[in-house]
Amino acid sequence: MKPYPILSGEFKSFYLKREKLEEKAKHSIKNNNKEEVKKAVLTASIIGAVAPIVLSNVAKGRGSELIDTFKKSSSIKEKVKSAANLFEVKTYGQILASTLGGVMASVAAGVKTDKNPENKNAKYKEGIFEFLNNMTPTTFVAIGEGLIYKHENNLKNAAGKLKDSDNNKIKLMRASLIIGSVAGGMFIANKTSNKINEKCFKKEKDEKKREFKISDCFVHLDDLIGLFVLSKSPALNAIANKVQMDKVLPFLYAKSGYEAGTSTKEDFCKKA
Repeated sequence: MKPYPILSGEFKSFYLKREKLEEKAKHSIKNNNKEEVKKAVLTASIIGAVAPIVLSNVAKGRGSELIDTFKKSSSIKEKVKSAANLFEVKTYGQILASTLGGVMASVAAGVKTDKNPENKNAKYKEGIFEFLNNMTPTTFVAIGEGLIYKHENNLKNAAGKLKDSDNNKIKLMRASLIIGSVAGGMFIANKTSNKINEKCFKKEKDEKKREFKISDCFVHLDDLIGLFVLSKSPALNAIANKVQMDKVLPFLYAKSGYEAGTSTKEDFCKKA
């Protein structure tokens, strides 16, 4: 409420103070529920990223295997191993479902619980970036592995084996595919997400494009793990299986979703 012109002195001071207090209260409501947002987004990100993988593996019979293990085996190690198999990621489709589920659930939870409407678009924008930053390198590897697999079969001799020289070429092709997919995929993802955000969202005053930074490489190591899992290279598969990479992937994709769901206008501007 604006003070009337006739009011002065103590009355005018009272109204001005009340206005400041009202503005401060509104600002407080907008910015002081960060913990609530974080808790809601954390829950949503885990459910969104993990549930598709668990359901997929249950449909493949892993649920029945788990029940049988608990009934027949007294070994804690076997029970833990059987339970961990529910989180195993092996296919491109599973990676896509986990990434998409984690990002969408997290953004939805963040938008619903965050009382500051200015953060809404930041969550959508970061969600698009996180999704593309995960899936672009993975898509390149999935396509590249399909082409390499066909080429490998064409090179095999009548005995069904590759010559040493051909085998070395295949190894080099796979190494190049991994390096190229990580380096080029993240760069392309950044450019693509900026283009999509420009088209879909109104540009804020003084807003810059989100730049690709070296830190993004370290934050998204889940991409590299996903590429190890998808790669048909025996060496990379052995590494992935040895450290159980394929079973931690859903939780890493949940982290990407969490980054999107908790993103604020201020955070997004800093990343830009």
